[in-house]
Amino acid sequence: MHILTELFQIVNRQSILLENFSNNNRKWEIVDIETEKTIIKEGYYHMHNTSTRRWNYYKMKTALKKGQDFIIETIIELNKKEDNYGHFGLLWGFDNQIDYLNRFTLSADGKRALIMHFEKDHHKIYHRFQNRKLPFINLKKPIQFSIIKLGEYLHFFINQRKIYLAHESLFANDNSYIGYYIEPGLSIKSNYLEVKKLSSRALDVVTGIQQLMSEVKHNNGMKNNIFK
Repeated sequence: MHILTELFQIVNRQSILLENFSNNNRKWEIVDIETEKTIIKEGYYHMHNTSTRRWNYYKMKTALKKGQDFIIETIIELNKKEDNYGHFGLLWGFDNQIDYLNRFTLSADGKRALIMHFEKDHHKIYHRFQNRKLPFINLKKPIQFSIIKLGEYLHFFINQRKIYLAHESLFANDNSYIGYYIEPGLSIKSNYLEVKKLSSRALDVVTGIQQLMSEVKHNNGMKNNIFK
């Protein structure tokens, strides 16, 4: 159970990466081999994983700093699947060495969301959460993935519905790189990816516990006054 003691007011939002794939000025990886194909065409980044065992990723460096609040948002369409078990979605919070990553993905049947901090080879997993009770997701329509970091917590949304909330300490925390994640047998495309850095301030609010403690202190003060 999480107890949130702070609320935040967003002071400023600044877009630091906005990609609509009208061109490839940012030099996304273009591949055409037997097990992997990517291309930018007609305003979409098309990604095809035709391997049988290897997951693929396509990354981009951002100007996010370690510990900074942010919003990461993308829209992904699932074009083709060979089964319902493969996952696709976002990677974030890793550096150029790509040893430790975070992923926020959806299964090809739309029934399972997975949020994970893991080593690149998946041999070691540091944090794993799987939501098997998702509301209906129409996979014939574009799917919106959103990650919002405010203070010490990350909030995960699919189609603007909150999926998970977790403390930042559970994840890799170098925010420089983000990317797409795609498992074998899947074909996806995206026409939108945006990263915004947030400036925020914690609001001075009274939580239930703080209110109770204030009342206890007040009542004790009243008792002391009676016996003076």
